[in-house]
Amino acid sequence: MKNTLLATVASFAIATAAMATDLPKKTTPAAPVAASAASVDSLSISYGQDFVLGEFGTKDKDTFGATYTHKFDGGLSAGAAISTSQSEGALLKQNIEAQAGYSVPVFAGLSVGGKIGVGQRFSTTNFPYYAMYSSADYKATDDITINAIGYRYRNAFDTTNDYESHQLSTGVTYALTKTYSVTAKVARNFDANFEETGDAATLAFNIKF
Repeated sequence: MKNTLLATVASFAIATAAMATDLPKKTTPAAPVAASAASVDSLSISYGQDFVLGEFGTKDKDTFGATYTHKFDGGLSAGAAISTSQSEGALLKQNIEAQAGYSVPVFAGLSVGGKIGVGQRFSTTNFPYYAMYSSADYKATDDITINAIGYRYRNAFDTTNDYESHQLSTGVTYALTKTYSVTAKVARNFDANFEETGDAATLAFNIKF
């Protein structure tokens, strides 16, 4: 993979240099074009369903979420998330989480990122927890981004709360406009031993401002 990446970068550099030598020389520099201000804040509102293990389509619970993110120069970000789930037995559970992350473009539309979170779980027993996230996204077109893979690890600070879990996900984001987009995602959940515990599907509406 490393050799392939180096070969790709080298080929691109050579091709760019060759094209540059063929460009006509200009006697006067082109007038600079003012860059539009990039959006640095976003809000994502989601609805999803968790499904019974081995029975995709048999709902176990509804999930609702909202995530606010502020992006800084250099790929750093900070934000907060709140999520609520309601099982068929009408038991409500809620997470409130503070987050900090970093993302970086790799090449040809591919970017990777990581994020850490610290939060509080509210259910029959309330306890603090931490979470770690990683992602790889590929911008296929101006409107379509493939959220190729996402991973989440989560555990309580006090492990007696039995909150350790893993999640793998994949999805796609479609830009309706420069401000609004929608994301569809499917995920598989695992316990501490990476044994499957169920599946999930989520639809989110995203706003940049």
